[in-house]
Amino acid sequence: MLIPRHLFAQEEYGLQFASKGMDPDARTGMNVFPDQPFKAGNQFSLAFDISFIPNSGSYFGYIFRLTDEKDQHIDLVYNVRTAALEIIAGDDYTGISIKTPPDTFISQWQHLRLRVDKVPSALTFEMNGRVVGKAPLRSAVGGKWRLSFGANRYGRDKTFDLAPMRLRDLKIFKENELTYHWPLRQSTGHTATDVRQHQVAVIDHPIWLAYVYRNWEQTGAFTTMGNASVAFDKEKGTVYICARDSLFRYDVNKDILYVDSLSKTQGLPAGNQSVYGRNALYNFLPDLKTVTTYDETKHAWDMQVDNDSVTKYWHANRFYAPFDSAIYVIGGYGNYRYTNEVQRYRVSTHKWEDVQTSGDTYTPRYQAALGTTENGDSAYIIGGYGSINGDQLLNPHHLYDLHLFDARTGAFRKIYELPVPEHPFAFGNTMVIDTKEKSFYALTFDNDKMESSLQLIRGSLTRPVYTRLATPIPFRYFDIRARAELFYYEKAQRLVVVTLFTPQNHVTQVRLYTILFPPALLASPDTPGPRSHWLLWGAISASVLVTIGWLFRRKRTVASPLAVPVIHTNALPSSGPAIPVNITPEPAAMPMASPAPGATIFLFGHFTVLDKDGNNITRLFSPLVKELFLLLLLHSIPDRKGITSDKINETLWPGRSGKDARNNRSVNIVKLKNVLDKLGHYTLEKDGDKWLLNFDPGQVKIDLLQYFASAGQIADQLVFTARGGLLTETEYSWLDKFKSEFSTSITTHFLQHLQENTDKYPPELAIAIANSILNFDALSEEAVMFKCRALVVLKQHASARAIYNSFKKEYENIYGETFEKEYQALLVD
Repeated sequence: MLIPRHLFAQEEYGLQFASKGMDPDARTGMNVFPDQPFKAGNQFSLAFDISFIPNSGSYFGYIFRLTDEKDQHIDLVYNVRTAALEIIAGDDYTGISIKTPPDTFISQWQHLRLRVDKVPSALTFEMNGRVVGKAPLRSAVGGKWRLSFGANRYGRDKTFDLAPMRLRDLKIFKENELTYHWPLRQSTGHTATDVRQHQVAVIDHPIWLAYVYRNWEQTGAFTTMGNASVAFDKEKGTVYICARDSLFRYDVNKDILYVDSLSKTQGLPAGNQSVYGRNALYNFLPDLKTVTTYDETKHAWDMQVDNDSVTKYWHANRFYAPFDSAIYVIGGYGNYRYTNEVQRYRVSTHKWEDVQTSGDTYTPRYQAALGTTENGDSAYIIGGYGSINGDQLLNPHHLYDLHLFDARTGAFRKIYELPVPEHPFAFGNTMVIDTKEKSFYALTFDNDKMESSLQLIRGSLTRPVYTRLATPIPFRYFDIRARAELFYYEKAQRLVVVTLFTPQNHVTQVRLYTILFPPALLASPDTPGPRSHWLLWGAISASVLVTIGWLFRRKRTVASPLAVPVIHTNALPSSGPAIPVNITPEPAAMPMASPAPGATIFLFGHFTVLDKDGNNITRLFSPLVKELFLLLLLHSIPDRKGITSDKINETLWPGRSGKDARNNRSVNIVKLKNVLDKLGHYTLEKDGDKWLLNFDPGQVKIDLLQYFASAGQIADQLVFTARGGLLTETEYSWLDKFKSEFSTSITTHFLQHLQENTDKYPPELAIAIANSILNFDALSEEAVMFKCRALVVLKQHASARAIYNSFKKEYENIYGETFEKEYQALLVD
């Protein structure tokens, strides 16, 4: 593991600029002299430290612009064509250029200084104290200057193409005397004040490094089917979350979650684990002595597994060793016993074997943290919970020893034991090892309470000492049903935490957190916990999960809630590329509603049907059977009295003779019944001349019916409408009236709630309700108004502006006319 030496244990501060990948309105700009220009005299210098954001793709763009009273400007830009920093004066290159690849500036600060002489008019450019270029200027320079870094929104020549950069310690000298100094050490605010003359610079959309190096950002939150497990590809920076009907891939660098719908559901028994190695993703349960491999082309695992198996190796540590292409599993807990077994699966032979260990005694345990050396032939293991002889009844206790396991020899070597802390703690399952600095990064948590938290620590590989870093992460702990993993992606220099909570075997609640590396020391106890820094990660919209969490903290009981999984782009198997899914931030310690087991019919969002065992059987509905099913179901819901055979024939088989239509109807009803038999008790019968399809609500949940049954309980209703509008991507001419009717009912209901409770609802709740309205009416001016107002209350001004601009553009595309209400008017109306 290569960790930047120059950044290790160093205080990080400065201003990061949002640039590429962000809406121009949301890009960072620093106006150093917003009111009056500074008077330069005969000679002045501009000096600052700069670095580039890792793994940003293109580094093209403006760094700063100086503009005098004659509207002449001097720019510093990074030119990707020449791979050089270049000084431009007006419309001409000055010839001052520093040829250097972006790597020179990535993750390491470089000191730049530009001197401007009035008589004669000339420029001198320095890097790290060394003069790298001089050039005369064609025109005489002025004496009053304005200065902007990044996006320039002032004056006639606005610029939004800025380099992905970081800035700190901005200084201005007059006649070599320090006149202004902006350290940029703060962690909040939209201004920065110089420490010499109190000159206030104004900053649009700032990202303060002092904040993002200390606070975790929640970058993902969703619920998925089955007992999910996690693996990490450290080369590509991909976190894999293996679920029963899907494979989730979180791209750490792009901050995007992709979802592959599996072509067939996969058994994920309780306690299953996943690991990535040699360009392959593996899933296994040690008890079954089988390992399945994911086939990306088929969107399926290569072997079916018994979903009802249960492990006796809970919280075992695992790793992949490249030197022998094997998966190692160490320790674990089950059947009231802790174990210190070491098991090995050789990929080449597909054989499991027990490893005969030697060396120091390794106490049977679980809840330890494991991290491998760079070449993967050895693993450090720290802490855990266990007992000397493995019996849970005989003095189980916390362990704080650090061991090195050599996979080549099977030997354990005890390195040290940490002092027993005042408050005992256990460890997350994985840790990050830096062998060059002889240190490790691990997660600790209190395992004696359910509402716990994860604390990142940095420890030594040679001495029994450690330091707490960054703010804690909320962690819902319930022994074998909770899990935490820590990974490091070197190219983006980000730590990633994945937490899993499985309240029952049917679902897993997944949370993703990231922080820039190296994280800062833990601040005072009142430092806020993880928040969604919307600018840094580009999360423009708030999630309904925010609100549900807020409401569930007030109201813990919900009648028969449904799962709210991340919605697949297509419920049917797809051989196409994975679909990016918006990642939804949410507040700390959010209690999630657990879905009731059994059959479920989702009509909100994409049409999806789960059988009584929780398997996704949507693919069993052929296009014709699906339309017949929806035709019967929607005409059978309360207040509707069914549908006649003639109406079915006319809708599905127009132009056919009565006999042909009857035959087709009979055949397809038989096909439909074969599918419905997998759900549970139902009746499909004729009442007079009309067909009625009804399900036993105790056995089959229908989200649309549950929505109406939850009248007055807005938290429950938001759970359902968060999936999307009614039957999105399902289009039939006869369906339009249903969509219109339900959309009108739902949007009217939610708008009334917003109008009557604007002053009572927190902004997160208003955003969640507005999002649900927009699921049914994307051009609801009222919903956009409430959402923008709520975002402004949260001080997410750029996000609010972006929502408005997107709405305005869509309005003009649909109606062919300009949306006349200006942004400010929308906020105050």
